[in-house]
Amino acid sequence: MSKKIKTTVSKKEMPINVPSHPLEKNNKAGFSFYDFKIQAIFLAIIGFVFYANTFSNEWAFDDMMVVTQNEYVQSGIAGIPNLLLGDSYESFAHQENVESSNLTNGRYRPLSLITYALEQQVLGIENKEKADSTITDVNPQQRHETKLKNDMHFRHVVNVILYILSVIVLLYFLRNWVFQKNVLVAFLAALLFIIHPIHTEVVANVKSRDEILSLLFILLTLIYSLKFLQNSKLINKLAAILFCFLALLSKEYAVMLIVLLPISFYIFKNFSINKSIKATYIYLVPLLIYILLRVSAVKTAQSVVETEVINNPYLFATLSEKYATIFSTLFSYIKLLFYPDPLSSDYSYKQIPYTDFGNIMVWISIIIHSALLFLMFVMLKKRHVLAFALAFYFVFLALVGNVFFNIGAPMGERLIYHSSMGFAIIIAYYISVGIEKIKNKKLSIVTICILLGIMIPAAAYKTITRNADWKTDTTLFLKDINTCPNSTLLNTNAGIAYLGIAVTTTNDSIKKECLHKAIAHFNKAIGIDKKYITPYLNRGIAYIQMADMDKALMDCDTVIKYFPVHPSLPYLSVTISKYFFDKGLKYGMDNQLPEAITCLKKATEAAPQHPDIWYNLGFAYIKTGNVQDAKYALQKTLQLKPDHQQAKNLLAQLQ
Repeated sequence: MSKKIKTTVSKKEMPINVPSHPLEKNNKAGFSFYDFKIQAIFLAIIGFVFYANTFSNEWAFDDMMVVTQNEYVQSGIAGIPNLLLGDSYESFAHQENVESSNLTNGRYRPLSLITYALEQQVLGIENKEKADSTITDVNPQQRHETKLKNDMHFRHVVNVILYILSVIVLLYFLRNWVFQKNVLVAFLAALLFIIHPIHTEVVANVKSRDEILSLLFILLTLIYSLKFLQNSKLINKLAAILFCFLALLSKEYAVMLIVLLPISFYIFKNFSINKSIKATYIYLVPLLIYILLRVSAVKTAQSVVETEVINNPYLFATLSEKYATIFSTLFSYIKLLFYPDPLSSDYSYKQIPYTDFGNIMVWISIIIHSALLFLMFVMLKKRHVLAFALAFYFVFLALVGNVFFNIGAPMGERLIYHSSMGFAIIIAYYISVGIEKIKNKKLSIVTICILLGIMIPAAAYKTITRNADWKTDTTLFLKDINTCPNSTLLNTNAGIAYLGIAVTTTNDSIKKECLHKAIAHFNKAIGIDKKYITPYLNRGIAYIQMADMDKALMDCDTVIKYFPVHPSLPYLSVTISKYFFDKGLKYGMDNQLPEAITCLKKATEAAPQHPDIWYNLGFAYIKTGNVQDAKYALQKTLQLKPDHQQAKNLLAQLQ
């Protein structure tokens, strides 16, 4: 047996850890897999192999909100002040005319947006490129989309680099504090984290960079706060405070450092409870600064009571059903951590059906989580690393689990990202315990090699294939609708994806097929949630493409009724009203007045604020002798356009 690790840390400061046999450090000179640099290089290679195929990806899901359609981001450095002083979705909400929606209800995560803006400065501000461009044979819109795609390729590379960097920082943290007696177990935990396929959404979706940065700076805060307590160097204290602040700017999750820091001091530095809490006081300073910035930045955000189930997943559930479903969903996270298949970008209503406390899975979830919480407190008394791992799992799960407050979604793979670090530590610990029971060192090495030989290729296959799904909105939604066929949002997005194919293809048979598929998905979305406007709007557009204007008008009427200021409504309403207006004029010229009136009335339904349609409708009524309706139409014309002289003249003749 090789020599045991020598350490300058006193036994009193050491938490209970895994036994050193058989994965002990080899102190022989030369190449050693126990060396931090070697382990870090190996993890970096693994990270690039697993995620290199994201480099050719474009934008998907929420990337448009935070990157491609964010004018502050697209402005480069010039947009950073707005990013620091406003809600994270302020720019997109303003463009979409939905400032009062849940989009602007208190999201303050500027750091990831600032990184996008800095990237944009490097990649080039598009307005400047247009001014300098000598390309004349390319459509400007086409050139714009090409640039956005090329920019996104670069952003995906940055996402992967940041992910790998965060795992290397995790490795450093694990080696130096969590698994000091066994650096191979530390490596195993970092390896399990980097290869876990549930992280594909965080890495492959550029928008989720906030998750990566959040965990990265949380880890750096833990590292430098522990370093300061170890050597009392001011530079470490200042670094810890800075990283804490950056973690908060990345995402609100960092508020849980107020819980994790004293737990870390208690376990890894053997501090008393009171001393651990006192050592955390200084980190209230960056928290206070963050709160002041946040309050200032989102001061105009309105408190929105969500009445749409798409943003309030338990809207239709009873109190009992709500919490039963929440506990059932928490168990779903555990299942995905152990077996990450299938994966989906969305789990919204009604993919996860409401359940009650008569469901045995609800009670299994309650028992498992209660047992884990009990184990955490037991291990905390022993200053055991499992207490830290379980605490890391639970504090972040508490933020996303809907137990204490509604987060607007029942679950999401990106939401379990932070907690999965605790999971990786727990699994690595128990693997080490199992391997330690094998007394034969060669056999233990063979066992761990076989285990990793199965896990790594399986994880690589799942991760790489899943990355490809995230290439575009179309590839993502058409894949995920098969995984979550009962999701309102996914059915809507799948319909939009088919609609996009239909609009761009030149093949009539493909266009027809895609339009029918799009309408089928919109119908299903509406069947699940009749108050969700987006499928009505897009189904209307699909009917326009099929030249079925009467059905398109019905969807247009629904949108006007429930969301008259929808930013996409003009395309639908103007197209429909023009069709019926032109048709009505043609009938009028052919003296087919009843048909003309019918068409013109439909035109007013689609565009009720268009004075010329009302005027022609009034004129048609006059020709049929319907004075009362003619007066109403002409009066409506003058309400919309008081200086409409022709309407004034006709109305005067009818008095």
